[in-house]
Amino acid sequence: MKHPSPLQYAYAIGRVRALENFLVGRDVFREAADAPDFQSALKMISDAGRFGGNLTGIKDSEDLDDVLAAEEERLFVLLDEILLDREVLEVIRLLRRPEQAFESAGKTDSGFIRDYVRHLADLGNLKMFARAKYLGLAAASFEGMALGGGFMGKEVFLAGYGRPLRDLGPGLDPRYRPLWEKAVLTLEERETFVALERGIEDFLMTYLRRAKYMVFGPEPVFSYALAKQRELGLVRLVGIGKINLIPAERIKERVSETYV
Repeated sequence: MKHPSPLQYAYAIGRVRALENFLVGRDVFREAADAPDFQSALKMISDAGRFGGNLTGIKDSEDLDDVLAAEEERLFVLLDEILLDREVLEVIRLLRRPEQAFESAGKTDSGFIRDYVRHLADLGNLKMFARAKYLGLAAASFEGMALGGGFMGKEVFLAGYGRPLRDLGPGLDPRYRPLWEKAVLTLEERETFVALERGIEDFLMTYLRRAKYMVFGPEPVFSYALAKQRELGLVRLVGIGKINLIPAERIKERVSETYV
């Protein structure tokens, strides 16, 4: 199948470059966590960005989920309009199922997108490995859940399964070692996976930011789409946290890096 020329993405990239200016930064989400109430938090986020729905009119978690679902649907309407490569759109739709996304990514002409999905598989395996070990599951249970298609094979994890979590570090791809070491320390000290989950999101967002410097091709559109989806996830994180009266510090430690 012949793929569109990278030069054909000039219009699409112009659209997303303009939209990037309205993405909400991490500091805004952290400040919103300190807001006195749910409505004040969402107003702060709404004022900083651009949302098709009315964030300030939300009354409860059901309203919030409805608005965010509509916002994601608007995103896919845009992508359907400006993405010239149907396989790239398919990858975005399948990212919650990395192995299927990897198959679609292989049909694209983008090493950047293929590598993102490979990182996603590796980091998904790191999360499953940590949880399986913490719950005392057998190695065979983890092996049955582990994802293929990453930079690291399952054997890296299986070789370290019988040892303490921190001992996996030397066998990891060097790009993941700082993330893993911090996550293990937090798990040992506080019995929480928050550092691992936020570290994974930070790693992926840092990778996506490289597309800001790409002049042509589908990569900036792909990265904007994932950045917008993450933004919606952070709106939900803060919103649900405020509804449930979660302490601000606990919300803020879960706020990951953003695209801007």
